[in-house]
Amino acid sequence: MNITTILILVNVFAAIAIIALVLMQQSKGDMGSAFGGGGSASMFGSKGSANFLTRCTSTMVVVFFVSSLTLAYIYAKRNAAVQEIAPINVEQSSEVPSIDSVVEEQANEVPTIDVPEIESPQVDEVIDESELEAPVAPDAN
Repeated sequence: MNITTILILVNVFAAIAIIALVLMQQSKGDMGSAFGGGGSASMFGSKGSANFLTRCTSTMVVVFFVSSLTLAYIYAKRNAAVQEIAPINVEQSSEVPSIDSVVEEQANEVPTIDVPEIESPQVDEVIDESELEAPVAPDAN
């Protein structure tokens, strides 16, 4: 196995262990104690500042951060090596079109739409206006 694969596995297992260890720990009281309203109890509780679970949690946090920083260093070195081998030069690449050439091509290619002619409906009967009767207003008397 590759060193990066091992570090990724260590990183994932450390993250899962941190989550499990934090969820297993007992609460040290209400939130008021963290802001100075806890009375005689200290911020870490009355038992002391560290027990087995808190020491395991802090160990897993250190493992997680060290593996994360090591992975970041490895990938940064790898990307720097790739850039030294094949630097990206946009000016020499002919595959990337410029904005001016795209605008000119689009201006030359104006699409046309073929609209079919629609026949108007034919009226079979012609109504004579003299046959229409005007409505008669009712008598007010």
